Amino acid sequence: MSELRMTLVEHLVELRKRLIIVAVALVATGAVAYTFAPATRAFFTRPAGSIKLVYLSPTEALTTDIKISFLVGLLVASPLILYQLWAFVAPGLHSWERAQLWPLALASTVLFFAGAAFSYYAVLPLAIRFVLGFATPDLQALFSYSRYISFVTSIILSFGLIFQLPLGVLFLARLGLVTAPGLRRSRRYAILVIFIVAAILTPPDVLSQILMAAPMVALYEISIWLAHLVRAQEKATKDNK
Repeated sequence: MSELRMTLVEHLVELRKRLIIVAVALVATGAVAYTFAPATRAFFTRPAGSIKLVYLSPTEALTTDIKISFLVGLLVASPLILYQLWAFVAPGLHSWERAQLWPLALASTVLFFAGAAFSYYAVLPLAIRFVLGFATPDLQALFSYSRYISFVTSIILSFGLIFQLPLGVLFLARLGLVTAPGLRRSRRYAILVIFIVAAILTPPDVLSQILMAAPMVALYEISIWLAHLVRAQEKATKDNK
């Protein structure tokens, strides 16, 4: 019992150390990012084009710049944060689990940044053009700085998570909850939903709709392939036994 308590205390001390390192890293990277506030502000507001942003309270611009700095700091510190998480959980994993986790973590990171880049360069300009379509001579668009940043960051984060679809399907396939044949049967409905969403968010031209929908369809096809791969591996394992 005493050994168990000692182990628990050691884990808590280790967790505390890792959390302190993460907190210090976030504060440091956020502070450094704030010194580049004009550049980061320009980056996030570039999709707005010629739209003039306004701040509606004395502190809105300051607090929004701090929010942006924290997000940039989180992005810069993410490798260190992931390492601290890995260093905390790795001792409790088997060697085969550690060998599988690294490729998954790398794939998740690549997919997240791919989704974020796609949303920034392709989706955001189309989405802003879409919301501006409601403007009339009697109804002018006026964007609050803080709400615009919230809008941009939510779309970027959403697409970063949406691009995790293949890994989510891989996990569900491992649990036996989805199969490649089932995904193939649902393909036409999935593609229909994707193109409906693309048609809503993009201008009424085919090229924009394809630009929006193509990556999502590709992700769905990759998910089918991964589900098939999981099934093939499971079958090979059973045959070897």
